[in-house]
Amino acid sequence: MSKLATSPRRRLWTAAQFVLLVATLAWAGLALRSQWSAVRHSWQSTDVHWGWVGAASVIVLGTYATLIQSWRMLVGGWGGRLPFAAATRIWTIANLGRYIPGKLWSVGALGVLASREGVSGVAAAGAAILGTLLNIGAGFGIMALSSSRVLSMFKPWLQTVSVAVSIAFGVGTLLLPWILPPVVRRVAFWRGQPPPERQLPAGTLWIATGINALSWVLYGLAFAAFARGVAPQVIASPSLFIVIWAASYLGGYLVLFAPGGIGVRDVVLTGGLIALGLANSADATLLALASRVWLTVLEILPGVLALLWSPLAPRAESRRARSVQRDA
Repeated sequence: MSKLATSPRRRLWTAAQFVLLVATLAWAGLALRSQWSAVRHSWQSTDVHWGWVGAASVIVLGTYATLIQSWRMLVGGWGGRLPFAAATRIWTIANLGRYIPGKLWSVGALGVLASREGVSGVAAAGAAILGTLLNIGAGFGIMALSSSRVLSMFKPWLQTVSVAVSIAFGVGTLLLPWILPPVVRRVAFWRGQPPPERQLPAGTLWIATGINALSWVLYGLAFAAFARGVAPQVIASPSLFIVIWAASYLGGYLVLFAPGGIGVRDVVLTGGLIALGLANSADATLLALASRVWLTVLEILPGVLALLWSPLAPRAESRRARSVQRDA
């Protein structure tokens, strides 16, 4: 009866996601079509500086490494042991799930793949979910902190709101070791699972949050370097690039029906560049489209290489075999 009740609901949700995705892509397509001739002219006159694009790519890959380490710390805090090489393989493969509508596929994949490496299901799933929430919260905190001076140019009270959000993020981070345990126990109760046997150390939580905050700064600096290589006429301070990138990335991520934030992220990025007076519509659209291709390659290629280098099934079986030998 439960399956019969939930099946139509799932089909309805899937259909709604598809309709919203098509509508978003159509909206983005119409916006691009109106600027296509100007974008084509900008692209033809663009001399790509590949050194800057390469530097931006290195920063992004380094950012991935910091996020992987943050996730490993959370897994370790709940008693799991995951070598960095294995964590990298799992994280990059799971990252492919963001291109499936729903966004939760990547979070679920982190838990499943980590459990195949001998990590407990509770630690793997809990670290995946908590890492995602910390990353989102840190993104809003860094965006608010970086945008306070910018927002004052529009409305003075917006700067006050921005500072308040930044302070709330800082206070929430300090209180996280005391806020998290009852929340985790409540979620475990709702899911019918036993709570973790240990609590995450305060230092682990604070360092993981700091790493996630740093990742947003690095992403913004990577975007600034990429813009220098593709559209050097778009000039701004690093803080503005951080704000625009964080806003577009978070917007694309939180819209669940858009795989990889496609359409949403690009529109927000274009609109932010134009609203802040950093670029005209043609240059902003060009930069948004170019960065879309660039980041998609950097998100998909590591996961594909990880799959080719170490297939999942043989790796999981080998890991279980070694575990059995140790127990014997």
